[in-house]
Amino acid sequence: MMNKTLIATLLTTCALAACSKPTQNAEVNTATPEAKVASSAEIDSAHNAQNSLDWAGDYQGILPCADCEGIKTLLVLNADSTYHLTETYLGKGDNNPFNAKGQFSFDNSGSVITLDKNGDQRKYFIAENRLYALDQDGKKIEGNLAEHYILNKAIN
Repeated sequence: MMNKTLIATLLTTCALAACSKPTQNAEVNTATPEAKVASSAEIDSAHNAQNSLDWAGDYQGILPCADCEGIKTLLVLNADSTYHLTETYLGKGDNNPFNAKGQFSFDNSGSVITLDKNGDQRKYFIAENRLYALDQDGKKIEGNLAEHYILNKAIN
């Protein structure tokens, strides 16, 4: 009788132990793919947008505008670090586009480019088939309109 009680107690203990919650909290990684790219660029400078992504190409989109319907933007990045920027202010004036050509450079992380003075020193974070327009300090634009500051690569 004592053996049966001992066995029953052991089985009950094992069952309860198997059902208990783990004592360590599992971390949930909610970082966006771009944030993961940015943080990995800081950790592994050998692999960054500059040397790991096919970044050369045509990027387009409509960026927010304070006093018009939007800015239709085409930014062509060439493999020789030159660019051609065309911006058309929608719903304002005669729709004559603003054009700028020049050189761009990568920052130390290899994931952010800065256009020269012809392009008003604009900054963009390079992701897979996307450019994220950054603010003047090179920081990601946040808030309600953040998702509108993206240029998508034209895939041929």
